[in-house]
Amino acid sequence: MTAHLSKLRQHFTNWRQWELNPVVVKELRQAVRSWAVTGTLLLFLLVLFCSAVIFFVTQSFDASTNQRMGAQIFATFSVILTGASLLFIPLYIGVRVAAERQESDLDLLYISTLSPARIIRGKFFCGAYVAILFFSACMPFMTFTNLLRGVDLPSVFFVLLCLFLIVCCAVQVAIFLACLPISKLLKILVGLGAAIAMFWLVAMLTLGIGELMMQGVGSMMSNRGFWATFLTVSSVIFAAALLLHFLSIALISPMSANRALPVRIYMTIVWLIGLGISLGWVLHQTDGRFILPWAVTTFIIFGISLVVTVSNNDTLSLRVQRTIPERPPLRALAFIFYNGAAGGLLWTALILGITFLVMWRVITTHSLSMPFVTDDLYAILYSSAAAIFYAFDYAVVGMFLHRKFLAKRPAKLAGIFAVIVPAAWALLPVLFFFFLNRLSTRDLEHIQLGNLFNIFVVGLVPQKMQHMLFAGSWLGLMIVLNLTWFIRQVKHFQPLRRTRPSTAPVEAPPVIPAAAS
Repeated sequence: MTAHLSKLRQHFTNWRQWELNPVVVKELRQAVRSWAVTGTLLLFLLVLFCSAVIFFVTQSFDASTNQRMGAQIFATFSVILTGASLLFIPLYIGVRVAAERQESDLDLLYISTLSPARIIRGKFFCGAYVAILFFSACMPFMTFTNLLRGVDLPSVFFVLLCLFLIVCCAVQVAIFLACLPISKLLKILVGLGAAIAMFWLVAMLTLGIGELMMQGVGSMMSNRGFWATFLTVSSVIFAAALLLHFLSIALISPMSANRALPVRIYMTIVWLIGLGISLGWVLHQTDGRFILPWAVTTFIIFGISLVVTVSNNDTLSLRVQRTIPERPPLRALAFIFYNGAAGGLLWTALILGITFLVMWRVITTHSLSMPFVTDDLYAILYSSAAAIFYAFDYAVVGMFLHRKFLAKRPAKLAGIFAVIVPAAWALLPVLFFFFLNRLSTRDLEHIQLGNLFNIFVVGLVPQKMQHMLFAGSWLGLMIVLNLTWFIRQVKHFQPLRRTRPSTAPVEAPPVIPAAAS
């Protein structure tokens, strides 16, 4: 009974820590005192009020009654709310996180006793609370449009809910970009790119909101397909945002922490859930092509993770070594999920290999009976296999160049090499044809072994098979060259064994007789 009470007390303490996050209190106090937040909110309210006044004044000059005036005003308010929240809130949170990541101001992230997870949660909740403030200020204007014609309350609340979730995801993206270990100049360039992406997102959301207002959200809510699509898209976006959340925590964690463990566990769980959903759609529709979105997404995400994997250090910290299990089966499982390039390569290889085998099996079982898609599916299979081999080729080559020639330099050079090698290999044919004055689409469509991008340019299945055979042979050679390093990493993955103090009795020192007087 005492043990159960202690567990409940611990859960209650954890809940209180989650609720009373000091980072949230600190950030909200500074946001309230900031003229940026206050001025933007007042300007936002002023724009909403002026927009409403302009609509009513314009309508007063029309002889006929506008039957869709409520929908038009609601769409205008939605565009204003989307632009203000998506352009200001992520920028505000991202700039503050980036400022605290500078070398001259690391008090919160490295001197504080708060865990990295609580810091990232606090930053995210602060952004969510500021978004709630903006949406609360806009809610009376939105609700007022229901009194006019052309819009209903379910449409109002549904659109506001979708916009709020999108703003929260944008805040998490801003936090992740601010946590990247890059220089201030690169962060500014990344921030400009993110701002341009936000402008495009606002434009797309504007078109989407207008389309929803034309069709009527309330009438679509009774359709089961509407909710299936909404929940599917929401689940994918939530999974991506949660992945960025774990990556942000890993980026601000100390180098001695086991950064890879929570990220790899989460990615594996999401991969398994996606596999189950895809197989359910395949069985329901009796079409193997429904496995392709899950497979292609896995190839892209885990292919990008190879760059991060080869950038890991070979030597584990004492903090990580203390948590290595003693039992060989658990130790083998921990080797895949813990820090280290060798375990990360094995983990990625298992995920991508299983994904390709499942895709091959499902497609050959459910889709090759349709003659009009047989050639295209075979092309997809060969292209996927060649792309996987090439991704490992570039990653292992980058790691080999770093370990062989620049072993004393930081391990992130391996990831840089893994990106430079395919880019250089792809640019060489372009430069060659350019200087020969033969740069054309037909010349670039010829097979270029070793070029990852050429796989998707060539159209014949035998050409894709040649890419696959070349990439597989290259990968076999790189495995032989790095086999000694991999075996050494496996042998060194051992738990930290502390020397126990000796319990043998200590002999008494010999008695020295006193000198005769």
